[in-house]
Amino acid sequence: MPEIEITVSADGQVQIEALGVVGASCTDLTKALEDALGSVESRSCKTEFYEQAEAGEQVSQGTA
Repeated sequence: MPEIEITVSADGQVQIEALGVVGASCTDLTKALEDALGSVESRSCKTEFYEQAEAGEQVSQGTA
């Protein structure tokens, strides 16, 4: 089950981390919080971001 972990430092910096999510869906999960908090200063992606959502799923790169 996906979870969101929010850390607020003593100086007010907010860090949002998506847990239990594979692929780019983590940004979908955190978007509403990011929008509510303001602008995103930086974003780092964990290795899970680059994994495919389902085993055996292939990304097609079609040509026009």
